[in-house]
Amino acid sequence: MRRLTFIAKLKSPIIARGYLTFDALLGALLFDRLQDPDEAHAAIPLKCENGLYSASAAILEPFATRSVSFAASLRARHDLGPDLFRKNRDGSRIHRTMGERRRRDFGNVLSSYRANEATQVCWHCIGDLDAIADLLGDARFIGKKRTAGFGEVAGWDYSESDLDGVADQEGRPLRPVPADMFAGDRSLPVQDAAWKPAYWDPANRAPCFAPPLMNT
Repeated sequence: MRRLTFIAKLKSPIIARGYLTFDALLGALLFDRLQDPDEAHAAIPLKCENGLYSASAAILEPFATRSVSFAASLRARHDLGPDLFRKNRDGSRIHRTMGERRRRDFGNVLSSYRANEATQVCWHCIGDLDAIADLLGDARFIGKKRTAGFGEVAGWDYSESDLDGVADQEGRPLRPVPADMFAGDRSLPVQDAAWKPAYWDPANRAPCFAPPLMNT
């Protein structure tokens, strides 16, 4: 495995919630192929020690954001659990019937995001160049709201790197790293963060040294 830098050149602004680590991106691409999260995580072609991947968080260049909003309809049967509705005293039924046919019974929700006007996104890592390049061939859009045209990739570049994807030359974290595993600058603040796949799982959160979260 080699120390590498990968750069995604963007055609459109990107909505990147959280850190968007390189292992998360590759894991998502593998899941699209394998349709099994455990197999996808096991096949990520990056150096991994004790669950920590040598793969940085996304670095957005240049960094300039704007707010974007989306309106979506909620269908009660699909999007809202019955436990969210007030029930009668014995809990046997809800106070209002949930309609499924008329739009006025669905309810609209407005969601806001921060879109970054970056022209490129880069990651540092230690990994298998050929395997990574094969996966990135499937990545035509990255980040959130891809179906709305955000995060369109014009092309990928790579180069050799001096970084391991965990810390930079000054010892600052390039990704969330559990405090007991971090060998860099320990004078920095510790924060609660997810540090390994599956990133949505609360069990994978811990006190971590991490870079500033610029794209919330």
